[in-house]
Amino acid sequence: MASISFDPSHPSNSVSVIIPIYNGAKFIALTLDAVLAQTAPPTEVIVVNDGSTDNSAAIVEQYEDRVTLINVKNGGAPAARNIGASMAMGNWLAFCDGDDLWLPTKLEKQLRLANECPDIHCVITDYVEFTDGVVSNRSHLSYTPESFWVPEQYQSGFVVRKPITGKLTTFQPAITSTQMVRRNFCLEVGGFDVEATNSAEDTCFHFRVLSVVPFGVVPEVLMHYRRHPDSWSADSLKQLRNSVVMWDQIVERYPQAQPYRAELLDGLATLRKEVWDTERYQKRQKIKTLLGFK
Repeated sequence: MASISFDPSHPSNSVSVIIPIYNGAKFIALTLDAVLAQTAPPTEVIVVNDGSTDNSAAIVEQYEDRVTLINVKNGGAPAARNIGASMAMGNWLAFCDGDDLWLPTKLEKQLRLANECPDIHCVITDYVEFTDGVVSNRSHLSYTPESFWVPEQYQSGFVVRKPITGKLTTFQPAITSTQMVRRNFCLEVGGFDVEATNSAEDTCFHFRVLSVVPFGVVPEVLMHYRRHPDSWSADSLKQLRNSVVMWDQIVERYPQAQPYRAELLDGLATLRKEVWDTERYQKRQKIKTLLGFK
């Protein structure tokens, strides 16, 4: 297969990175350092300070003209991302949460796949979770169900052309810090859902983006997803319950869901059972603890 020329300075490869932050002083410098160290440097980095009461803004200001800081009243992460997207100038938008870490070649490898297949509107990557510096030994995409998608292979990854909409209640292949989306497409689908809560806006956005094909996948770990006690995802049962509520809303509200309603409801039933199993397990563990069993 012939090598595809890649010019990171071409306007079509311009990327605006958007980072919402709320009281994220503990990790924001690490996140910004990783973004600014990309082998294909972003055209701009926009940090939307969502009404932080700590010294997050002061830390961002130390980066001077390398980072654009926008201070807004607290309105939640989805609204902050939408504000950043509305002000971005890049052909592509890459969202990153203020505590996650990109590996140096993330943007370059996503852009290379976009150059190989110009008709894609989105490129996602694989990622791993990490806690207190310890990285998981298994990546997220390694859990992809068999026959979840039909990959069309390219040098830099693969492209999905057959819709996966009906399967998204069974497996979510992307999170916010892995996606790179064409700016025009992001604005056309309405950005992040400001009515969603408890980070459900991420899944709502992913659902609308990945319901449209073709999109690209770089099946390589290019992002580290930080888990810590302050993150909303630290409580797995609460996260599962929120997911059920959110998927109920998606199935009822989004027109993209209606042709796949039966499939989505089947997956949602499985998710409800997982909530029930988790609740039962946690109750048993509490009883054992009260009775003095280990």
